[in-house]
Amino acid sequence: MKTLAVLLPTYNAAHFLNEAIDSILEQTFTDFDLYIIDDCSTDNTKAVVDSYSDSRINYIKNNENLGLAATLNKGIKKLIPNYEFIARMDADDWCFPVRLEKQVSFLKSNLDVIICGTQGYWLKVFQDQIQSPWEYPLPHEEIKYQLLFSACFGHSSIMFRSELLNNNEITYNESIKTCEDWDLWTRIIHISKVANLPDFLMKYRIVDSSNHRSEENRKKHLKERSKVIANHWNSFNIECDEAFIYNVYFSENQKSKAESKSDMLKLISMFNKLYLCASNELNDFQLERLKYRLLRNLKRTWKLSKISRFSIDIWMLIFNNVTFSGVFNTLKTVVK
Repeated sequence: MKTLAVLLPTYNAAHFLNEAIDSILEQTFTDFDLYIIDDCSTDNTKAVVDSYSDSRINYIKNNENLGLAATLNKGIKKLIPNYEFIARMDADDWCFPVRLEKQVSFLKSNLDVIICGTQGYWLKVFQDQIQSPWEYPLPHEEIKYQLLFSACFGHSSIMFRSELLNNNEITYNESIKTCEDWDLWTRIIHISKVANLPDFLMKYRIVDSSNHRSEENRKKHLKERSKVIANHWNSFNIECDEAFIYNVYFSENQKSKAESKSDMLKLISMFNKLYLCASNELNDFQLERLKYRLLRNLKRTWKLSKISRFSIDIWMLIFNNVTFSGVFNTLKTVVK
């Protein structure tokens, strides 16, 4: 069995593809094969790939446009029997030269980890000055809780352990079109350990027309996101449905004050239960991060309700029902 395959799906991204391919070919870890799966591009993708003579590059073109999830499943199914690890890469991203070396080393030293991601910089132009970056949580336990609020991994930074994928028959859900990665992480985390490295090894390109950022897909993305998040809440034995999550996480539709208060009361109850569960698994630092995330989400739900932030009713509802945070800390964080 070979060590590593890099799986790079692409669709009409020829103008970025050279940078992505070059960053893979310039890795310090060289024992890999690169599989570029073209999902029926109509641009000059094939010409870009053909301009390389590196024997590690394999080009495959789908017979029809399958979409990202189905293309990834096709690639993983082909690669799993022959490679110990499978690394993801996107056609419009770029990775630092030590990325693959660090991830392979980590996975070889942590045999119970099924996926390993890295930190990365989100940029519209890769030459832009890097500002203070967002950092993903590192250990399995914290990721499990933070997945209730964000995807926690840069998708194209992921490296999979093939054996655990194969043994558990894990695939992307092809019915999900805009957050298939987030859905996969929420299922994988109940099967084996996951982790992010602390190293910043990726540059992710912010493209306004990308799958979940395009205006036409925005509402669909939020609906799919809500379903993924609701399913993950239910895995903690905290019941809610996707309509409720959409309502309190994303919806800007006008509601009555009574409806908003009812939603906030239910959300606070969920947060209290979650924090109680987390207190048995997370260390003090991780609990503080979770507490901050819960309070900021509560603030966002309040803001979406369009009820005045000076509402005595809402402040009393929060102070009388939040048990995961003291009054002063709650006030400081929600007002901030």
